[in-house]
Amino acid sequence: MTPKLRTLMWRRDWDGNSMEQATFRRDAGGIEIAGTVLLAEKGTPLRVEFRVQCDAGWITRRVEVSQDFEGATQSLTLLHDGTGNWRLNGAAAPDLAGCTDIDLGVSPSTNALPVNRLRPAIGEMAEIRAAWVRFPEMIVTAAPQAYDRLAERRYRYRNLDSDFKAVMEVDEDGFPIDYESIWTRIADGAPARGLTHALATALFSPGPSPELGEAAKAFDWVIGGWRAEVFDYAEDGTARTGEGEWWFSWALEGRAIQDIWIAPPRGEREGGDLPVRDRYSTTLRWLNDDGETWRILWLNPVTGVLNRLSGRMKEGRILLEGEEYGRPARWSFNDITPDSFVWRGESQQEDGSWRLDAEFRLRRITPR
Repeated sequence: MTPKLRTLMWRRDWDGNSMEQATFRRDAGGIEIAGTVLLAEKGTPLRVEFRVQCDAGWITRRVEVSQDFEGATQSLTLLHDGTGNWRLNGAAAPDLAGCTDIDLGVSPSTNALPVNRLRPAIGEMAEIRAAWVRFPEMIVTAAPQAYDRLAERRYRYRNLDSDFKAVMEVDEDGFPIDYESIWTRIADGAPARGLTHALATALFSPGPSPELGEAAKAFDWVIGGWRAEVFDYAEDGTARTGEGEWWFSWALEGRAIQDIWIAPPRGEREGGDLPVRDRYSTTLRWLNDDGETWRILWLNPVTGVLNRLSGRMKEGRILLEGEEYGRPARWSFNDITPDSFVWRGESQQEDGSWRLDAEFRLRRITPR
């Protein structure tokens, strides 16, 4: 199969308060629709990010959704076994039994899933149960629906629990062009940001994988962006001070957390005499087989340092231990609150004592 990649954009016409941009990818491995929806929900900004993965037969298999609304980020993950059994955030979801498709209430693009999967003959009708995600409530319910095929590329959608119905004109891939003056497609073309956007979509995830369970709480609180006061200590105790930025996201389908640590922050990295140690580094954190210990791999390509650590949260503090430059070292998250924490890096001296090498005092700069 020749791979296909498109980016589509819709405007919600009935109130003019919503836009969606979605990228559609189809190859031999299946189908993926990943998009962003921006809405004004009763005067409050609402941003929805989603990724829907289907098999080659357009059967929904995995859904990741996150929303930013009223200063908070919420996310959910849905897994479908392909035969009508669903898991919501890792737990069985019997209320969704028999649902065959996902329906994101703010997105016209997910109508393409039943259109392509069902393809009834012209003049015929097909009924389904869909897992309907409602926004901004972020709840999922089963919704009986029907699709009447009126012409080659025209369908009437009906919600069988209400009197809502609307006629859709669709394209060759089943995506709405006109959704009875509710949604109108206004753009269609190649992905605007090419590989960079595609890579970010594949790497980052809106939340932890359900398989992590309660263990995800050890680091879930840190997701987002942070500004740091940086203190690098010399052996005589004097400190070089400056600032830094730290960004955390769930990655690899939520099985790991990846971060980017930058000091000095972007925009302040010019010049030879930097106020603090030069860092532009990344860390990957993943859960060990014991279900409690987190393993850490940290790389700073500026200096070439590669550290391997491991540890866990205990009594509200995360302690990670490993080696640096051949000496035992430890890094810790301390004084944790929803909007601040203190990170300390220490190295063990020849006499067994611990020396404070660096301390970062972090403040959250993005909503959680």
